Formats: sequence, structure tokens, C-alpha cells
Amino acid sequence: MSRYLLRFKVETCLTHEKDLTVEFGGHKSVLLFSKRTSDDGYVVAQIELEATNNEKAWVLVASNLLPPILDALSFATGTPLLLRDCELILKDEAGSAKRRVLYIGHRHVPSRAHLRNVEIEEMKTILAAGEDLRLPLCWHRYALDRELAHEQFVFNWLAFEALAGDTDVASRCPKCHEELKHCDRPVVHRSSSKTAARQIFQAAHPQTTDQEFNNQIWNKARNYVFHGRRYPDPEYLNELLTHSKRLHTAVDSRIDETLGLGNRPRPHRGYETWYRLFIFVEWTTQHPADQFASDWPAAHLAEMAEEGDANGPVHQAAIADGVTFLDHREKANW
Repeated sequence: MSRYLLRFKVETCLTHEKDLTVEFGGHKSVLLFSKRTSDDGYVVAQIELEATNNEKAWVLVASNLLPPILDALSFATGTPLLLRDCELILKDEAGSAKRRVLYIGHRHVPSRAHLRNVEIEEMKTILAAGEDLRLPLCWHRYALDRELAHEQFVFNWLAFEALAGDTDVASRCPKCHEELKHCDRPVVHRSSSKTAARQIFQAAHPQTTDQEFNNQIWNKARNYVFHGRRYPDPEYLNELLTHSKRLHTAVDSRIDETLGLGNRPRPHRGYETWYRLFIFVEWTTQHPADQFASDWPAAHLAEMAEEGDANGPVHQAAIADGVTFLDHREKANW
């Protein structure tokens, strides 16, 4: 087991005159309010813990330690606190002058999508023949506007169910599952058509079996979201994002087929393109006795994330200052 220091960004409007230390789960998490500037839309949450490697440490903090603190603080203050990505990981390498740091940088580049003539003609076709599709088209548009996995799933599902439509569903005995009757007539209720939904989904993803759709998509994925049955840890969010993308593709294909638009591949663009950059480097600390060297090359790392070009002048300046880039495969057991 090794000891790690991790820093995460937390979006918040909260301010405080000093750092806030919170003890939870046998660890101390520190919200570094004293380091926040007036222009920052976030506060850094810092925590130390032991783990077998840096990846296990990341998952433990992001899944079990920080989210409950943010839940409690959000309820107490009535403010949103959104846990963003890990920013930095340092390892306790006391006694060594050579230190390593994993920095996760982000670049947000505004999207510019050129409007093509084929898309203008498609719009005209949709307006002329898509009256019955107005609701799924609306939810489809909302899904493209959302960034969080849960929100994307919700609107993709609303578009998906709107396309499937309603049907009469037989009410069944909760014990024997036989269809219920009253006055010799079946007892039914109106609900979304699972059969039509399955056909729409399988048309876009033919490898999906009936059982897989019924269990994994219609029951599990939908119920987890709409009934709040699972905590949004990173593993689940990645799973949910995969389901959401498949739903979006199924909606695209169904609308294409209904309106005769040719079923061409459709991009799903946002207002900006988001790049996540993992920068793993080594530097020489001036404080080899410290557990976690505080003189990590912060300025170089932030500038390299903005530059995004490994051969650019900012990267070259970092190398000239003694920063060494490491093979990402080395961080697996670090």
C-alpha cells in the first residue's frame, strides 16, 4: 500500500474565509477555500489516503469519500456542489529528489459546425412530414444540450418512449402472474409499449437479444434512473453513458426511417469540444524530505493542458526546466 494525495475540482458558489476540513470514512478531506480566487467557479477538494495504486485511490475518493460530503453540504447550504474530475495525484515518495505527478488537464474548444445544404433540405422534410414526431424531436434536441450522464439518459429515454408510443398492458396477479379479469373482461392499463420500444432498439442494435433488452435496458437501466435506485459512482455513470448513446442512435435511426431520410451517420455535437489530457511527468523537488512535494510544476502543467501540443513551445519550455515526460504505461502500477 502507498499513500497518495489527490485533488478534485468541485463546482460551487460557496465561499469561506478559511479552509474547511471534514472527517468522513476515516479520512480528512479539505476544501481549499483559502486558495480560491474571485474568478474561480470551483473550490479544490484535497484528500490523502492509502491504496494499492493511484487508480484505486482515484476510484475510492470519487465513489465513496467526496460525494457523501458534497451531498450533506449541498443539503445544508441549499447550493449545488458538482464533483468534477480529479485534477492532480501525488504519491508519498519521501526521501527521493525525483518525484512524479499525474495531472489531468482540460481544454474546452467552442464547436463550429458548418451548416450544409443536405441538412437544410432534411429540415424542410422534417417540418413538412414530421408533425407526429414533434415530441421525440423535442426530447432529442434537449438530449444534445445536456452534459451530465443522467440528464442525457433522461431525455434520450423520453425521445425513445415517445417514438414507441402507448399500448394496453394486461394487469397481472403479483403472485402467480396470471392476467387479471373482471366481469369476464381483461383488466388492462395504458402504458408505454415495450414491444415497440424493443423493435426500435433492435433495429439499430440487431445484436441485442429480447432478454437483454427487457432486463438490461427496459427494466434495469430505466428503473435505476427514474426511480433513483443506484448511487452515481464513476463506474455506473460510464455504464449509463453507454446506454444513453445507444438509445440516441436508436432514436436517430427510427426518425430517419420514418421520414425516409436515408439513415446516414449523425454526429452528436455540443456547444464545445471537451478534451481530457493526462500528463504524467517527473521533476526534481527542492524538498526531498516531504511526503508530498508541494513544488510540483503547476504552472507548466496548466499551460501544457491549454496548449495541447506535445511539440509546442510550452512543452519545450517545461522540458528545458527539467520536467521529464513519462510513459503513460508506467502509471498503471504507480
